[in-house]
Amino acid sequence: MQSKDPLNEIELLLDELESFAEKTPWYLGNRIAISDEDFFRITRSIRELLPQELAEARKVLEKQDLILKNAKEEHKRIIDTAERRLEDLTNNEQVVIIAKQQAEHIREKARMEGESLKRDALLYTTELLEDMERQFLETVETLQKGRAILESEVGKSVQENMEAVESDEFIETSSASAGEAKDSYD
Repeated sequence: MQSKDPLNEIELLLDELESFAEKTPWYLGNRIAISDEDFFRITRSIRELLPQELAEARKVLEKQDLILKNAKEEHKRIIDTAERRLEDLTNNEQVVIIAKQQAEHIREKARMEGESLKRDALLYTTELLEDMERQFLETVETLQKGRAILESEVGKSVQENMEAVESDEFIETSSASAGEAKDSYD
């Protein structure tokens, strides 16, 4: 069974969350209707998927470390080989001069290849982390907007309930006063 791509799953969950805005009846205006159950199911799923993405970022960093380690080992191996060749050729002065030149050339080539491998690994890792950071920030921004909308809705609902309660008290007080006034005329 093939595992699902966590980023794709997060995007699908965010799409589902946004779909509630499209399904909201027109008479609610700028409000989005979503059940508590759906909202918490979606946010819980996103929270479960995010640690997977963070684990993948950690794996990328470990892979970078392994690449750098391998590059250093290869660099050391090349230098050791060059030094051994240099020692073997030291018997003859002319050969020694040529060997030193070749060894220096090999060292320089190994150093440049090592730097190139390190630079490429760092660039690759940086690109991956930037992409993951962008996606993470987009997810957080979407969640913050959703929470702000929900908090606004809760505040409005409380205010409407308070106004309804105050209105009911006013009607009861007005009805009682009207009854008293009627009794005094009788």
